[in-house]
Amino acid sequence: MPTPSSRSGTRTRATLLLAAILIFPVSCTTQRAAQTATPTKPMAAVLSASPTSPPVPPQIILVAPGAADARIAGQAEVALQDLATSAGAEFVRLDSLPDGDPATIILLVALSPDPGLQSWAESNTVVQTASLGIVGLQATANLSLIAPDGIRYDQLGFALGYLAAMVTPEYRLGALALEPSPANLSLARGFVAGGTYYCGLCLHAHPPYEAYPLLLDGRGVDLAALGVTTLLVAPPLASLADLGLTSSSGIALVGFGDPPGDVAASWIASADFDLAAAIGAAWAQAQSGRAGTTIPLGIYFHSVNSALISEGRLRLAEALLAEMALGLIDTGVDPLTGQPR
Repeated sequence: MPTPSSRSGTRTRATLLLAAILIFPVSCTTQRAAQTATPTKPMAAVLSASPTSPPVPPQIILVAPGAADARIAGQAEVALQDLATSAGAEFVRLDSLPDGDPATIILLVALSPDPGLQSWAESNTVVQTASLGIVGLQATANLSLIAPDGIRYDQLGFALGYLAAMVTPEYRLGALALEPSPANLSLARGFVAGGTYYCGLCLHAHPPYEAYPLLLDGRGVDLAALGVTTLLVAPPLASLADLGLTSSSGIALVGFGDPPGDVAASWIASADFDLAAAIGAAWAQAQSGRAGTTIPLGIYFHSVNSALISEGRLRLAEALLAEMALGLIDTGVDPLTGQPR
């Protein structure tokens, strides 16, 4: 019979043997894991050399054909760039409609002349689109129409003529079309019509006796001899020297855009199309699922000489803008040709 001490020794040897059995596979497993981990390092390097391509950002696109109105295209570009920034999108300007995958396009605006927007919108119904100044299109679920009767330079001129007649003694207004484009003729004829709309017969008591407002053309016009004291020039002047004028000539000016350089000292007021508001309205409707509507292109006054135009007169002229936007006033000018109608 084993003694207690021998039994204790036996238990000790058994314990050591069991520990050796348990430790040995763990040690071997650890060595195999270390050996197995070694070849995975080159694979990790290969994977890191082929990073995943970054996601393509959403796009807001302006399609401005080569024959588009450069000024309208420039203003639309600024408005859409601002919109793209606020929407976290990329702005892209093209001269024709895109032919690739439209999945990333969240808004496309196309200018006149029509690049084929109606059929493109029908083929790409997932893209919200808007026309700007294109005549003859039909609104659809993904196509909104901004200024569907064209860019109304006649209305812009009408508003300026109306405002100028308020502050011009004896209504001695003149519109000078330096280039006979439809836009320039529409602006000039609209100015004459707006001045007449305000003053009626536009009677005056002192010579020269002219049928104001006057429609003029060419650079050789003698404005002093004609008695013109307020003038609209189309296209706008870069400098008074373009017409042989100086700041002491006594000629006040109106037009669109910000008056440049020495023209500012003789400036009464500017009127411009509110492209940002119209494009913003098209975007808001698209976001709310109410796209496919007609949006008027409004007009607003700015660069107003407050020494000449009181707040009350300005409000009266702005009421005229609201009436034109509602279609309540006919300028009598064909906006597509600049000719009387």
